[in-house]
Amino acid sequence: MKNLIAIFISAVFALTSCQQPRKLTPAPETIFDDHGLHVITSFHNDRTRTISVLYGNDEALVHASGERAGTPGVATPGEPSPGELFKLVTWDLKQNPLWFGSDINGGVLSVETVAVSAGKSGPAIDYTIDNPAQKTGKNAVSSNAERISFIFAQRASVFP
Repeated sequence: MKNLIAIFISAVFALTSCQQPRKLTPAPETIFDDHGLHVITSFHNDRTRTISVLYGNDEALVHASGERAGTPGVATPGEPSPGELFKLVTWDLKQNPLWFGSDINGGVLSVETVAVSAGKSGPAIDYTIDNPAQKTGKNAVSSNAERISFIFAQRASVFP
């Protein structure tokens, strides 16, 4: 009888321990498909509890790094050239369930896109914002011109 109980307990332990470990996957609202764009820079705001990443194509990366063709190392801020594409993605922050005291990306709050194309009298700048998170009070959304100049003013992070 002791053997039967021992076998039964062993079988219960074996059956309950044979399960696949859970794999954590990011929530779909936190994923942003950059479509082959490069990360230019990132920053966070503790006051609004948001994190932002600025993506850009090759031309935008050259603009943000301050280098133009033929003039390496010469910064030319405020002079956008046709073909540049910037995307500023902003997420809210949420507590990391796996690490005490740390934050991770929450849902995407907004995707701001600045595209520069050739115009008749110079570069034409197109600004769009998707999924605008309307915040009230002192976090009011700036004007489009302010947002465009803010995005153009960002310098590329230095990667080793």
